[in-house]
This record gives sequence, structure tokens and C-alpha cells, in this order.
Amino acid sequence: MKKLFGKFILGLSKVLDKILGAMVTGLSYIVNLLSSISIFLVLIGIAFLTLGSFLLPLLLIFLLSNPVFWLIIFVFFIVPFLGKKFISFLRYINYSLCEYLNDYGNFLLGNNKGYSSFKDYKRKYERVQEEERQREREERQRREQEEWERRFNSFNEFFSNNGGFYSGYQGNQGYYQNTGASYDPYSDFKNKFENACRVLEFNSYDIDFYQVKLQYRKLAKKYHPDLNRDRDTTEKFQEINSAFEFLTEENIKRYNQMKR
Repeated sequence: MKKLFGKFILGLSKVLDKILGAMVTGLSYIVNLLSSISIFLVLIGIAFLTLGSFLLPLLLIFLLSNPVFWLIIFVFFIVPFLGKKFISFLRYINYSLCEYLNDYGNFLLGNNKGYSSFKDYKRKYERVQEEERQREREERQRREQEEWERRFNSFNEFFSNNGGFYSGYQGNQGYYQNTGASYDPYSDFKNKFENACRVLEFNSYDIDFYQVKLQYRKLAKKYHPDLNRDRDTTEKFQEINSAFEFLTEENIKRYNQMKR
């Protein structure tokens, strides 16, 4: 009887996994579609406001009093926002519930010596999500490093072919004028590096990666949206994440070399 119940639990786990997975896929498609349409609607709205700015008061009165306008706002703006939250919740339930049922079913069949509580699977899911975010962050950093290398190489090659030179941004050396170059990756990199330092609230640009990690953890905890119910810190939190991703060991080393 115990093994029969175990087989039932494993079967239930597989069925729920397929159902919840299909729901996540379907809802993700709908939310992405509505989000794309919402961007199109915003562009149309900006165009109308620009062309008919003299009619703006009348247009606002008409829109705000029109139920169709509020229906559009709800469907194309509020639903995608809430949908993303719900999809995230479904992914958590899909992973935690199915993993729990799978381990419990195998325990009943004698394949496992034990199984964890449902709360343990929540923590495991959070670890898996963090590992996935870390992999995505490292991939973005790798692509960004490759892009900077491409920019620097193209820039240096341009000046080499045109008889110029460039060795930094401090002004003690430079390049020949009127060579046709309009973009300086060295200055761009310097500005982004120093802006990232300001976002992470450093008082100096003379930093190391250990300091970056400590400051990131401090500010991420301070501005995490889930820990700030009384104010919207999403944009600030995103800026902190972007700054942390940019201030890699390689970029810190590059910046220090550029200062020499």
C-alpha cells in the first residue's frame, strides 16, 4: 500500500509539473505580448500629445472620463505588471511542490532515506535562483568585456592606421586631431567606471573588488524592493546591480592601468 501511494505521488508530481509548466509558458507569452503592445501604445500616445498639444486639456478630460481608456490601462499596463509577479510565484510553486512530492514519493518507494520539509525546498529554490542569476551576471560581464576589447582595439587600430596615437585620458598624451574619430572608448569607460563608483557611494575611485562586494551587499540590502514596502526602490536597486556588474576585477585593473 505504501509503495502504491508512492507511485501515485510521483505520478501527481509529474502531472503538476506539466500543468504548472504549461501555465508559466502560456502566461509568459501573454504578458510579453501585452508588454510589447503597451510600448506601442505609449509611442502612439506621445505622438498624439505632440501633434495636438493645444488640445491637451480636452484630450485628457475625454480620456480620463472614458471607461475604454481605463480598460486599456488595466489590460496593457497593470496586467503585465501583476502577471510577472504571478509567473514568478508559479515558478516557485512548480519547483518547490514538485520537488517535494518527487522526493516524498521516492521515500515511500524506498529510493530515498528521507525527505525535507516544504520550507527547505523554498530555500533550495532561492539558492537555485541565485545561482542562475549569478550565471546570467557572469555571462553579461563576459560579453561586456568582449565588447570593450572590441571597442578599444578598433579605436587603437583607427589611430594607428591614421598616424595618430592614444595612451590615456589624463591629457599628458593624446592623438592627432581631425582624424575622423567621433567616439572615444577610453573616456566612455572612465565615465562609466566613475559613475558606478558614485552609485555604490564610494568616496574614491581607488577601490578593489573586495570593497565593491562589501559595499554592494550593504546597499543591496538597504534598497532591496522586498525590504522597502513604504517606498519604491526598484530603480535604485537596479542601478546598484548594474554598477556592481560593471565594477569587475578586470575593469578595476583596466581603470588603474589607464590612470598611469
